[in-house]
Amino acid sequence: MTAAISGTTSSTASGGSAATNSRATGGVMGKDDFMKLLITQMTNQDPLSPQDSAQMASQLAQFSALEQMTNINAALQGQSAGTAAMIGAVNNSSALALIGKKVTAVTDQVAGGPAGTTAVNADVPVGGGQLRVRIIDAGGVTVQTKDVGAVPGGTVPVDIGDLTRDLPGGAYTVALDLTDAAGVVTHPASTVTATIDGVRFGTNGAVVTSGFLTFPVGFITSVQ
Repeated sequence: MTAAISGTTSSTASGGSAATNSRATGGVMGKDDFMKLLITQMTNQDPLSPQDSAQMASQLAQFSALEQMTNINAALQGQSAGTAAMIGAVNNSSALALIGKKVTAVTDQVAGGPAGTTAVNADVPVGGGQLRVRIIDAGGVTVQTKDVGAVPGGTVPVDIGDLTRDLPGGAYTVALDLTDAAGVVTHPASTVTATIDGVRFGTNGAVVTSGFLTFPVGFITSVQ
């Protein structure tokens, strides 16, 4: 009898080691690993000293909780995918409805040429400062510069028609350099108003177009 017990104990140690190695290899212990470990433990328990019933109940409760959390996680992932699809459909529908509408969008894009962008709105911080406008081409080269002068805090309209009308047609970047009373230079955000003439659909969702310019739907702040 002593020899039989010794053999059983050895099997238990081997089974426990195998389960531990399996968990270490996978990195994370899932519900299937937990069930295999529990079955191995019950199969190889010492018949003269069986598994404690309280400990067994605790392990079963842990398995039940693990199962419930797994199911909840799967349900949440399904809801997340459904919500993302619904949001995408709403954005696509909203983008199509904007065609022909005049919108204001947060962007640093402006159009050059005779029909280019004539004005931007600068979001100037409280206190204002000295504002300078630069127009930058696709190669990162500053092609036009204008010193606007002192501007107050708030939304400040800035005329840039004299900077864009003589440029070749295309998309450019507008850079706003604001120097405050302490000499600190910041770069306020800008908004542009344009009439939407098309919609493009890509992997990142819908974007609307106005001539050379493109705006993600989420960047539009108002529709006229």
